[in-house]
Amino acid sequence: MLLVRSYLCWLPALAMLGAAHAMAATPDPALADTSGCSALIDIVQESLRGELSLSCPPSDKVACESKNGQIRALLDIIDQRRKRNADECDTLAQVNRLLGTLPPKT
Repeated sequence: MLLVRSYLCWLPALAMLGAAHAMAATPDPALADTSGCSALIDIVQESLRGELSLSCPPSDKVACESKNGQIRALLDIIDQRRKRNADECDTLAQVNRLLGTLPPKT
């Protein structure tokens, strides 16, 4: 009888411990949702492709071609990360940092 009573005293604590362990094992669905990051990457890709479609002016051809090379590299980075199923929000953060290295629009 004493053994049963001691188990009953520890039962709530064991239940809480088990529940805490179960909750820690299930990921937060909001953290797994990267659809917003995917949509922003799609917008960035469309914008970068639009920049590539513009022709370079003859007066600034070298700088323009250099910028276009950087844009192509950014698009390649996005494509490669998507092929590897990399985290879309990490990809967005990396692309955002690299966009800051592009020369300003003229």
